Amino acid sequence: MFPNHSPAPWQERYTHGTPGVFQIYAGETLVTEVRTSDEERQAPDAHLITAAPLLYEALRELLDSAEEGLMQNGEGCECDRCDDAKHAAYRALGFAEGRTRLKEGQSGTF
Repeated sequence: MFPNHSPAPWQERYTHGTPGVFQIYAGETLVTEVRTSDEERQAPDAHLITAAPLLYEALRELLDSAEEGLMQNGEGCECDRCDDAKHAAYRALGFAEGRTRLKEGQSGTF
């Protein structure tokens, strides 16, 4: 299942008309606006949101290639660190693909 989000690349634009607001665009389509009273976090938050489609694609490819390698030659790391990272990656993809939802006040499940 792949999310039906606006296609990459996304671009951020600082709005000169409204101080402290970044707009995120996919082409000419407005995806969202980033508003925060914490000026130090405005640009970093906008950068992270802008990178979301590329991060999703990279994570999906990483997990798909790891699974393919494991199925082809049976090799794969099963240490706690790699196992935890794998679970976190699948959980993140679950959120991105709409298969997993967070409830307010809870950390969510996968």
